[in-house]
Formats: sequence, C-alpha cells, structure tokens
Amino acid sequence: MGKLHIVGGGAIGSLIAASAHKNGVPYDCYPRNIRTMPARAQWQDGQSIELKTAMLGPVILEKGDVLILPLKVYQLNAALKQWLPYLNQKPTVVLMHNGMGGLEVARDLLGADYPLLLATTSHGALKESTSSGDFHVKYTGLGATQIGAPNLVKPIPQKLADLLQVAPQLANAIATLDSSLPPVQYRSDILTALWAKLSVNAVINPLTALHDIQNKHIADAEFEQTRRKICHEFTLVANAYGFNFDEDEVLKNVLSVAKATGENYSSMHQDIAHGRQTEIDAINGYIVEMAKKKGIPAPENTLLVERVKALSV
Repeated sequence: MGKLHIVGGGAIGSLIAASAHKNGVPYDCYPRNIRTMPARAQWQDGQSIELKTAMLGPVILEKGDVLILPLKVYQLNAALKQWLPYLNQKPTVVLMHNGMGGLEVARDLLGADYPLLLATTSHGALKESTSSGDFHVKYTGLGATQIGAPNLVKPIPQKLADLLQVAPQLANAIATLDSSLPPVQYRSDILTALWAKLSVNAVINPLTALHDIQNKHIADAEFEQTRRKICHEFTLVANAYGFNFDEDEVLKNVLSVAKATGENYSSMHQDIAHGRQTEIDAINGYIVEMAKKKGIPAPENTLLVERVKALSV
C-alpha cells in the first residue's frame, strides 16, 4: 500500500487524513498554513480522531506514493510547481476539486502521459475553529468518491480489474484511497461525471452566494427561470464537446442535489461570507470559456460570473 501525501489543510483533505489515520493507512499532510491545520476530526457518531503533526514542506515521493491535491482550481498551479522537483519517480497525482480546469493545469505542468487521477467526492466535511483558536474538521455527511484516469489512451478500461492489468499503479492508488475513505468508485467516464457535477455547481453555488441562502432554496419558484437558463446553456456547451446530456435530466439532478443537501451552505456562499476568493472562474466561468470556443452564446452564465465577481470585490 502506498503512502498518502495530502496537500492543503482544507475540510476534505483533513477528512481524508483522519479517515486514513482511523483505517491504518500511512499519510502525511502538507498545509499552506500549519496554524490553521485541523488537529482532529469528529465523526457523526461523536468519535474523535487525532491527526498527525503536519509536515513543513514537500518531500521526495516514491513511485508507489499518492499525492492528493484537494485544492481550489486557482491554487493548483502554484501547488504543482512547488511539488514538481519531488516527483521524479512519477508517483500518482490525484486532483480533487470543484469546477473544471484542473486537468488542463496538470497536463501543462506534468505532461499528458503523467499517471494522473481525477476525483470528485460527495462526502460532507466542515472545517471549524474552536474557542481556544484551534481548528478541527467535522464529518457532516457520508458520501462516495468517483475517480478515473483521464490520461490513459483509448480504449479506456471499463472496470477496476481491467485497469489493474493496464495501469497497475493507478489501480493501486485507487485501492489505497478506498482503504482510506471508502467507498471509492472507479469511473471509466470520469469526465462525464465531472461535467455532471459542474452542472450542479453552476446552479447551486452562484445562486446561494448571490442571495445568501441555503441549498434548499434553489428549488424555490423564484429561481425557476434562472435554473432553466443555466441548465440550457450547460447542456448546449457540454454536448458540443461530445457529451450526451439531457436538459430536463440535468435540471432534475440539480434539484435533487439541492434538496438532498438542503441545510448546507455552498462552498461559494462560504467563500463570499468569509471574504475569500471564489471558484466562479472554474464553474460558470468554465462554461463561458468553453462556450466561446464553440461560438455558443452563454448570457446567463456570463451574467452570474460578473455578479459574483462584483460581490466578492
């Protein structure tokens, strides 16, 4: 089993670390700011998991190691450049972020044939500060992680057992992640899964941020026209790139996720609330950018990008 090296001190990365600790998987954490790195994680049943002391900086990785980057897309370039000198053995790199654009960043820096995995997770985690000034992470919702290998040449292995024959390093990395924070599900069509998540984020994130609301209010009647317009533009753009999304199904899925996560506040809502940079460029901005390349109008997504950026100034 390889060792996990988790970059950043955010909620999901800290949850992965805590679950790895709980399940006996070797790991280290590399936060940008050690002071804000969670010292422990609290499970839904009240169980508390203490985390290892964080590392001060990158270390040389072995081929069997796994470098996980659960970061914002806009943080990826700097993080990968920092780690590049330590990746001579070509350990597996896992990108795990909201929105899109990370694959392009990684390919530019690592090359199109690097052993790379893309992942998206529905596990819920919340990073909180305590009265004493320490930080902890709370496991707020059991989910699953979907993962795939975008750099493999076609035909893409359809099952994990097939991937083990073609790319054992990647299959073993997936197994290590599954041992850390299960379940981890291999997806041969990971890009389809990521575009599907993009459609959800494109509706929920900007609207909750702009209107200061919980996810459940996305289903309110006042947002019906906006929801439909966002999903319409998304479907046109995604299908122009070879996907096969149905607009009504996209909208149905958005509403389903909004209701299932109803009491939550989206990550973009929280970024605005705490004065942080948002991921609007990697979500609605990505749809706009890809639309331009195909000559497709995307006025609703363009407006959302402008409004969120105005709000975050």
